[in-house]
Amino acid sequence: MGTTILNKRFAKTGEPPPCPTPHGAQGKSFFRSPRPTGWLQFESGWLDTDQILKNLETMVSLLQKTQEGLMGIDQLLNDAVAHVNECWNKGDKRMDPPEKVENLVRLRLGQMDEIARQCRFHGRGLLDGQSGVTGAGKGVTFIRGGPNTRSSPEEGYAVDVQALPGRTYLQGGVALDDEWVRAEQEIFLAEGEYFIRYPISPGETVASLIRGLREETRAAGMDLEIGISPKRKLIVRHNQYGSQYKFKGCSFKTPLLSKRPGKVEWSRKGRDIQGTIGGEPAFGIGRMMVGYLDNEHTSELSVAWLGGVLKNGRVGSCQVAQNALEFQDGTAADEVSVRVALPSFLSTNACRWMDTHSGFGALSQVAFGSWQELRDSLHLLYAFSFEIEDWKERVSGWIKRYQNQALACLRKGRLFREHPEEDERVTAHQAERMAHQLKEMIQGGLIIPQITAGEEKVN
Repeated sequence: MGTTILNKRFAKTGEPPPCPTPHGAQGKSFFRSPRPTGWLQFESGWLDTDQILKNLETMVSLLQKTQEGLMGIDQLLNDAVAHVNECWNKGDKRMDPPEKVENLVRLRLGQMDEIARQCRFHGRGLLDGQSGVTGAGKGVTFIRGGPNTRSSPEEGYAVDVQALPGRTYLQGGVALDDEWVRAEQEIFLAEGEYFIRYPISPGETVASLIRGLREETRAAGMDLEIGISPKRKLIVRHNQYGSQYKFKGCSFKTPLLSKRPGKVEWSRKGRDIQGTIGGEPAFGIGRMMVGYLDNEHTSELSVAWLGGVLKNGRVGSCQVAQNALEFQDGTAADEVSVRVALPSFLSTNACRWMDTHSGFGALSQVAFGSWQELRDSLHLLYAFSFEIEDWKERVSGWIKRYQNQALACLRKGRLFREHPEEDERVTAHQAERMAHQLKEMIQGGLIIPQITAGEEKVN
């Protein structure tokens, strides 16, 4: 029986692993990753039922602490979304957005980051990236890794692209001029539940049409870009890359937008990026590439293409440091261990995969100097709220799973001696008692492992 620390070097030296450095960097760190602190320990080796139970109880407590942090971030995020959404819907677009909205969002983001930094368990940060995969890209943006993502060599994992991503678009059938514009009656555009009907005025020109469509789509909250193609045709593009985005549109009297006047047409499908990470296959989601689950080194490693110039298909590289920990939930020393992982929930890392007109690279960069910036900021806030909801659901599922495993250990160990006839069917009352016992054991000073993005069984 002993203590398992996942990172072998950390276990031997008592020091956290150093950040990887590229060739020619003279020892300077290519990126700053959070250094693990605190000793998160699990029982390991040939374990009896009580020792397995301690591991499970510790993991449940750690995940419950994580859940509390996520709920706190979610509440602050929902408040920020509500205020920005109200400002967008009720604000006077002829004036600049009110300064109080930006002040409130800045305050909420600061409070969210503070929760992420203070959410700790026995010295280990749970929501700031310490208990997950950290990384930095060159030519690409590091997004996140998974429980089985391996630390990269000093030069990082090479990122190669075989097919560039594309955006969905709808293009008109005739070259734009003022006569075609004035012959039209109305332009219709719809994205999801949002739509506009733009009536053509008698004195409409090409310039006023483009300007008017941009203002209307922005006011409706549609994530679309209006422009003119190299062949001077009206073109409407989605701001986000990828095949999952779509919209529709129509011109009623002329082929300004519809090839067949009066017919509502769907946008041409976008394209997801295709390529490899570290020579291993990856699938595309817009401009983001994600390593397949069964990849040996780059499982779940996610990077986003920045749009750089290609050189023989290579767009950059990504360095990765894996800080995830394992715990043993079985009796045998050589039995499969469980690894859990959480990403960083700091605003500097949130929504780095999204594209906006305002060029925001992360949630921390949001600004409210114009209505375009406010709309883009609202999109990022919405996207982060969906991500938080997803992680709350995952963590809740893990808690239930390990609680059930702990209950099974209690039944097997006959710890409920006073109710032997109920060993096969643990009641809600027994579950409550187990949770109470769990809390008493945790307060005895147990130390635990850390967490990262997802969870897998590993050898």
